[in-house]
Amino acid sequence: MKRLLASLFLTAVLMTPSSAQGQLRNLREPQADGHIFVAAHRADWIYAPENSIQGLRNAIFFGADLIETDVRRTRDGHYIMMHDATVDRTTNGSGTIADMTLDEIRQLRLKTNWGQSTPFIVPTLDDFINEAKGHAYLYLDKAGIDLPGNSEGTTVRELLDILRRHDALQEAVFVLNWPYEKARRIFGTALDSVVYCPVIEDRIPYLTDYVDTFLRELHPVAFQFRMESLDTESYRLLPHVLASGSRAFVASTWPRHTAGHDDEASIFRSPAEGWGWLVGQGFTIIETNYPKDLIQFLRNRSAE
Repeated sequence: MKRLLASLFLTAVLMTPSSAQGQLRNLREPQADGHIFVAAHRADWIYAPENSIQGLRNAIFFGADLIETDVRRTRDGHYIMMHDATVDRTTNGSGTIADMTLDEIRQLRLKTNWGQSTPFIVPTLDDFINEAKGHAYLYLDKAGIDLPGNSEGTTVRELLDILRRHDALQEAVFVLNWPYEKARRIFGTALDSVVYCPVIEDRIPYLTDYVDTFLRELHPVAFQFRMESLDTESYRLLPHVLASGSRAFVASTWPRHTAGHDDEASIFRSPAEGWGWLVGQGFTIIETNYPKDLIQFLRNRSAE
C-alpha cells in the first residue's frame, strides 16, 4: 500500500505548474449554470503534503475552485501555511510556530500524510497567493485566531494587508462566526471586497436574527452551514438562505457539519449518500478531503 501511495505521490509531483492551472470561476455570479464549487481541504493532502505548494497545484489541476488552507503567524511576523500551532506533525522538525522565525521554519521539510519526508518546504501566504491568483480562491482558515498579546482582529487586519499588496482581496474567502457588527468593525471596507461567509450553527445565539442581519446589511455570497443533525435550527434555515440568493456552503470533511452526509459516507458507502445528498439539498460549495473524487463524481453526475 505504501508503495502505491508513494507512486501516486510521485505522479502528482510531476504535475508542472503550467499543466496545473485552471481558470477562476466567479463565485459572485448568479447560480444559473448549476456549477458546484469544490473546496480542497488543506489543498490536496492525499497525493502531496497538506498545505504545500504541490498540494495547491494538484488541487487546481484536479479542478478545485477554492483552496482551504490554514494561516499561522511566525515570531517575526510572517504568515505560513500550516494547520497546527506547531510544526511537529507535518514537518521533520519540532517547535511552536509563534516561537519560531520564518528562516528557522524554512529549514524544515514537509512530510506526507503517512509520515514520509519530502523535499518540500513550508510555504508562506505570499507563496500561496502567487500560485493561486487567477486560478482558485484562497479560503484562509484560522484567520479568527489572534496570538496572545495582540488586539482583537490583528490576524485579519494583517492578512488583509498582505492580500491588498497582491491585489488579491477579491479572491480571498473568510469563514467566521462573528456577528455582523464585529465583522464590519474589523474588516472595514474590505468586507465588501472579500468573499465573507458567515457560519450558521446552532450554538450562535439568536441565530435567525444573526442570519437576517447579514442578509440585510451585507447579503453574503455564501453562508457556511454546520448541521449536526436534521433536527436543528441551522438545517431549518437552509431554505431561507437559498431563497435569498446566497449560496449554501458546507464542509463534507466532518459528519457533524453535514448531519452524517460527509466524505466518509461518500468514499466508503456511496457518493450519492454523501455528496449527492448535499447537492440535492441545494449546497453549491462543498469542501472536501477528496477533491479529485468529488470532481469526478460531479462530472459523472452531469453526464447522466
